[in-house]
Formats: sequence, structure tokens, C-alpha cells
Amino acid sequence: MTPRERFVGLAVALVSSGWIAFAGQTTGQPARQAAVESDAAANQSSVTKQQFDEWMTRLSNWGRWGADDQRGAVNLITPAKRQQAAALVRTGTTLSLSRELPEDKPAATPARVIFGGAFSHRFLIDGAVLREHQEFDYHGGRLSHLDAFCHVSYNGKIYNGLDFKQVVTEDRGCDRLAISMVKDGIVTRGVLLDMPGVRVRPEDVQAWEKRTGVKISAGDVLLLRSRRQGVQPPSRSAGFDPAMFPFLKERDVAVLGHDAAQEGGTIPRVAIPVHVLTLVGLGVHLIDNLDLEALADTAAKLKRWEFMLTVAPLRVPNGAGSAVNPIAIF
Repeated sequence: MTPRERFVGLAVALVSSGWIAFAGQTTGQPARQAAVESDAAANQSSVTKQQFDEWMTRLSNWGRWGADDQRGAVNLITPAKRQQAAALVRTGTTLSLSRELPEDKPAATPARVIFGGAFSHRFLIDGAVLREHQEFDYHGGRLSHLDAFCHVSYNGKIYNGLDFKQVVTEDRGCDRLAISMVKDGIVTRGVLLDMPGVRVRPEDVQAWEKRTGVKISAGDVLLLRSRRQGVQPPSRSAGFDPAMFPFLKERDVAVLGHDAAQEGGTIPRVAIPVHVLTLVGLGVHLIDNLDLEALADTAAKLKRWEFMLTVAPLRVPNGAGSAVNPIAIF
């Protein structure tokens, strides 16, 4: 399958801890497609496609920061918000929220393109120097990464109403809405929801706020731990339910993060609804496949669910995202 066949008409379904991409209307793998459809039906959200489409129009952030805006909800992270986040640092404890890169055995030839959340590296001793070549596809269900707005489209559109086909090409990647739009990094308050195995809806978050005394506010990065200790991957129904759309808009969440791939409920005829409603509708960046175990342990020990968070993507011109190593600071 060529790269063009893989990405034209892209629709993605979550299966276990990974992503399977279907090009066009058929895949040539009916058994796999049937398994995906069965899994989707079992984890269907109460949100209908009609409701979803209505929200995509009514709750959209298109034009909110101007017709030419490419930064989306990170505009909500003001200097005052960063100062608020810095004031949360008390002990100076730092924690990595990234998974370790899963090494794959390199192919025999260096001239190749890899897909599917893969990573490989090769070492070369050059005299007294060790050199290294790294190759990875961070999108998928394995590597911790930050999604750019040009990564996902819906009905031919990406964030701020731009046409996917006019912005994105295989030759040059993303002419607009690329990951370089957040080249200065994300520094703000992080908030951890520790809810293993839960399909998270607004009422779950509101109950959590009452219990912890922490209220999610504009410019926050909202992180969800869905994995149970020692269990990989999390329940297929765990994650953010599409019903979270109005809550995320009301609270002006800047970035959404998860220890899997965000999707906590399916909608018939809407592939990856949480990715669509955030990246396309709200202009909210996503951080997929985080490692939140140490963060959850530290938060529980300190009884502190808010902290300073930094996320620094690579400055990849025209990139659809970047592998990242977010750092929580207590």
C-alpha cells in the first residue's frame, strides 16, 4: 500500500491500544473491519451524529481568535496563566509524562518509510564518535505525541474552516496549522483526572471537582489516566466520551491529554469523534499515549491534582505533530 492509499479518505478506528487506518471506503480486510465495527458498537456513546454535528457548528471556536488564527485554544494560555502555573511549584519535583520509545528492529535497508506508531534507531561508531539515526512514526497508539490541527479533518475541513485538501499534501505536509505554531512550547497549569477504566462524562468531572476542590479553568491542560496499575492497555471504553464537548468549550480547556488515544466512546459514521471535536472543532491540541503512572502516584501522595506542566514539541516545518516528553513540576 502506497502512502497516498494510506492517507486519502482517512478514517481511523481505535482498536485495543492502537490505531488501524482505512483508506477510502474499503480496506481489503473484511474480517478486521468487521471486528472494528463490532468494537465500535459495543462502546457507542449516547451522543448521536446529529447532536455531534450540531455541536461542531454551535460550539466551534472557528474565528474566535481571528480568521487567520493557527494557535487555537493555546491562545488561552496567557502570561498570567503561566505565572499561576509557576506559583504551583513548591517541592521542585519533576516527572516525565512520556512513554519510553518502544524500539523496533530496523529493516535491512535504510531506505524505507515506517508507519503505525513505530520507532527504530541505528548506531554507528565513526572513529572516536558514536553517531545515531532515529526513525519513527509517532501517530498511533504507542508513542507519546502532540497532534497538530492539520492531522485530522471532518467533512473536508480542518480547524478554522480551512479545506484539508488545500492545506495538506504529501509533498509538503501542512502549509498551515502545523505543529510549528506551538514552537514556543506550552507552559500552563496541568490538572490530573485519575479515573482508571472510566468513560469520562461531564458529570464525572463535576463530581471529581467537588471531591477534590479543584476547578478546571481556562488555559488548563486536562490529563486523564485511564490505565489500571499493571494493566495494559486500558479498557476499550475508557477515555473521554464525546459528551465532553460542551464541558470542554465551557471551561476553555487548552489541551487534552490521555494515557491512551483519548477516544472513550464511538459515534456511528463519525471516525474518532474526540479527535475531531477537539482538533477540528475547538482548536484544542491533543497529547496521546502518555505515561501517567508516576504522576498519579505523586499526586495521590501529595494530595495535589494541579501542577505546572511544560510541553515542548520539536520545530518540525509543516509537521502534523511531534513526539514530546511533557514534564510535570510540583
